[in-house]
Amino acid sequence: MAVKPTGVQTNQGHAATDDFITRTYVLPLITDKATRERLTAEHRDNPVGKPGKAGKAGVPHSDDLARVIDKLRRAPMAGKYVRICVVLHRDYRIGIAAGVRGKPVTILPERYPSEDACEHAIFVRRVSDLLAAYGHKGR
Repeated sequence: MAVKPTGVQTNQGHAATDDFITRTYVLPLITDKATRERLTAEHRDNPVGKPGKAGKAGVPHSDDLARVIDKLRRAPMAGKYVRICVVLHRDYRIGIAAGVRGKPVTILPERYPSEDACEHAIFVRRVSDLLAAYGHKGR
């Protein structure tokens, strides 16, 4: 007789907490079209955050955008989008991680001219995938 895995073994506590946080704090930000467009525009202008330098303060993300990005970063590695540099400063692509150490990343054909453009394309894909996972239509 096979032993059924426990809730701890299947990480049910984390999954339930993450689902609650997503439904309560993240989905309202990305299901509202105006808010999603505002956050998407903010991300396009500042995809990775700008650190302070030469005595000037950095430019962090807004609390709402930081909340969405934090959720997207918590996704499992299998199937996660990653930035791939093919030719430095000229050719960046989106890769899809296998989630298994040593397995190759699948590289998508679309090319992006900068790290920022690629990071933003990843953000848009992740938001769309998150909406789909919770039964909402994206853009």
